[in-house]
Amino acid sequence: MEDLMHKIIDEDFEDLMKDLQSSLMIRSVYDEAFVSVEHPFGPEMSEALEDFLKCAEKLGFNTANISNYAGYAEIGSGEKLVGILAHLDVVPEGETSAWTVPPYSGSVVDGRLYGRGSLDDKGPAFSVLYAMKALRDSGFKLDCRIRLIVGLDEESGGRCIARYLETEEIPGSSFSPDANFPLINAEKGIFHCWVEKEFSDERKGSAPHLISVKGGDRYNVVPDSAEAVFVGHFEENIINKLKSAKGVIIGGREGSTIIRTKGVSAHAMSPELGTNAVELLLEALSSFDWEPKELSDFLHQAAKSFKGTEGAGIGLERRDEVSGSLTFNTAMIRLENGTCRISFDLRYPVTLSGDELAEDFKKSAEKLGGKFFVDRDKKPLFVDPSSPLIKKLLEAYKKVTGSTSEPISIGGGTYCRYLPNSVSFGPVFPGDPDVIHQPDEHVTLENLRKITHIYAEAIMLLAV
Repeated sequence: MEDLMHKIIDEDFEDLMKDLQSSLMIRSVYDEAFVSVEHPFGPEMSEALEDFLKCAEKLGFNTANISNYAGYAEIGSGEKLVGILAHLDVVPEGETSAWTVPPYSGSVVDGRLYGRGSLDDKGPAFSVLYAMKALRDSGFKLDCRIRLIVGLDEESGGRCIARYLETEEIPGSSFSPDANFPLINAEKGIFHCWVEKEFSDERKGSAPHLISVKGGDRYNVVPDSAEAVFVGHFEENIINKLKSAKGVIIGGREGSTIIRTKGVSAHAMSPELGTNAVELLLEALSSFDWEPKELSDFLHQAAKSFKGTEGAGIGLERRDEVSGSLTFNTAMIRLENGTCRISFDLRYPVTLSGDELAEDFKKSAEKLGGKFFVDRDKKPLFVDPSSPLIKKLLEAYKKVTGSTSEPISIGGGTYCRYLPNSVSFGPVFPGDPDVIHQPDEHVTLENLRKITHIYAEAIMLLAV
């Protein structure tokens, strides 16, 4: 029966690929401008959910659409409910010029399936769907229900899973295919905040006058572009200095000068893998004099304080033995209506308190002359590695890969924080490049097939 299950997975692989490619062509990115009562995260988000549920219905699953917040596909019967938690929303593609393959083409090149969501998290969602089908079609007797829950707001706040928890049944145990193998039993706390400075926009001298700053779109992405617009032209020595600076492009139009910076995007849980364009812009702005002086002084200090990926500039370095070091991402900057706001994504160790972190950050912000605000604090997750859930998932991983690796900790945040007895399980294998939230996100066909076999083994073990 188990051999038959794996045979079915291989036979169905082309169908899995086609269904996944169809989903990858849908740009399921949250955009507040298009939300409505019918489409709480926008029409393309709802389209992604409907597309997924139609695939599940085609495969013979029971399905439900929860007001276009989330949905699920289910097999089996009985009181026991085992959950798998995935999501169909994706982060923006960033600068399309950084992609060698169009981000929503679903193209296969050299054994790799490219597209935003191929790893995070559409690829794993369809992998689980076909793993469930293979288990059922193998004749395995299910004395419980297996429910694949898919949400549409994992990348922008988790309102989808909050809506699910309001009205739907909560699984007794679950896993999320939304991180790394072998298994994640500890997730750092996620802390979003901002510092803002109000200033007088009055022009007092002949120096270039800053009128606009913009960089970054999301907390959980290392920004790959930023720009500052000035009224007035720069002296030649300043232009030459800026042209030699890292990642800086100087442009302009009649009566204005524009400083643009280009970085490399990455997931905020691993900011060291990217190059932060907002940091590059702050560094460029601190290299010469400009107006308004009050704002100039603030951003000059900010360039020093908010540099780096561990919070050293403002004294926020923290670490513990369970989950490692705090990470620090200067995620967004905006200058509007006499206020400059800089926003941050911090991933803090599981033994640290978010309240303690807020207090320390507030003190540093006030020293800079800014005001400090907390957007949200998602508490850390920790599940005892000796739990039955973890033992079964590691057994499934070992069956397919032969590896006896132990659980690990990550800085990412998954749905597992919201449910009891829940951990992250794949899809990124140890040693593989983590291209989640980066240009040319992709999954190899070999790994897509392998994770489907792993998830089938895991579901079979959790069902008994």
